[in-house]
Parts: sequence; C-alpha cells; structure tokens
Amino acid sequence: MSQSDTQKRKRAERTREFLGQLAERYPQTFTRDRAALRPLAIGIQKELRAALDADEALKDTPNWLIRQALALYTRSMSYREAIIEGRPRIDLQGEAAGEISDADKQHAQSELDKQKELRAARQAERQAERKAQQRKARQEKPSRGKREPRPSRPRHNAGGARPAADTGPAGEPTLSKLEQLAAKFNQR
Repeated sequence: MSQSDTQKRKRAERTREFLGQLAERYPQTFTRDRAALRPLAIGIQKELRAALDADEALKDTPNWLIRQALALYTRSMSYREAIIEGRPRIDLQGEAAGEISDADKQHAQSELDKQKELRAARQAERQAERKAQQRKARQEKPSRGKREPRPSRPRHNAGGARPAADTGPAGEPTLSKLEQLAAKFNQR
C-alpha cells in the first residue's frame, strides 16, 4: 500500500470520527436515521465553522475536515433520497432553513442514479473476481487422480436371478477355489 493510500485511509477514518462527533453535538441535524434525515441548509459550512470556533475543544478543527465530513454526509444515498422527497432544509439547531428547489431534486436524482450504477458495477466486478478466484483455486487444487473403475457386480440374468457361482457337478465349489482357501488359511 502506498503512502498516499495510507494517508487517504487515515483521513477517511478521521472524517468518520468527526462526523460522529457532529452527530453527538447536533443530533437534530446530523442523524443516521433515514426517516429523520433532512437536507442541510445552504451555507451550513460557515455556520458550522462559526459554532466550532466558539467551542474551545473544537476550534482547531481544520476546514478540510469540515468540508470532508459535510461531503460524506451529503453524498449518501439516504441524503439524496431526502432531497428527492423534498424534505425541508435545516440549520444546525434543526430549524427549517429553506425548501428544496426542482433543480436540486433533479440534480439529486441524477447523482443517485450514477451512484446506483457505480455500486452495481462494483458489485458485478467483485462477483466476477470471486468467481475467477474460485475457478483458479479449483484448477490449482491437486487432483486425486483418476480412480480405478470398480469391478462390476454380476448382473442379473433375464429371469432376475444372479448367475450361478462356479460350481462343480453337485453344486460344490470347484477344487481350485478350495485349494486357494486352504493355502490361505494354512499359511498361519
């Protein structure tokens, strides 16, 4: 993994943590509940920056982190669905701060469609990769070799009975079989 990938992962993790802090601090504005999610007011970044500057613990929050957290929140499928539904915009206190325009709805719909297409393409790609890995694993798996065919059992004749054993004139086993058995048991 390259240095930039590691940095991106760390920034993404930090952004998710910061978004969690915002949800704790402003639960009426930042929520994970899809039914309660409402679009944010236009220009909320400035309002959020001013509120964080007033807080001693969060005044050193970098602007890139605020932008990143807002982008993560507003690019979710749930957020875009809330815009398409026309839910009213809210400020940091959860108060109504504007309506959704038709242009906003159209933009959200097109972005949601792109997002769904991208998700479906990624899912198909992952599934194809899994299948390819499974095929490769099956090909690399050492074969047990071909087994010798099992000796066939005597088939039944037309009357449904098994063929008679190799017997002598009075139904006794042949002498050769008796000799083989005697030799086997006399070896002990």
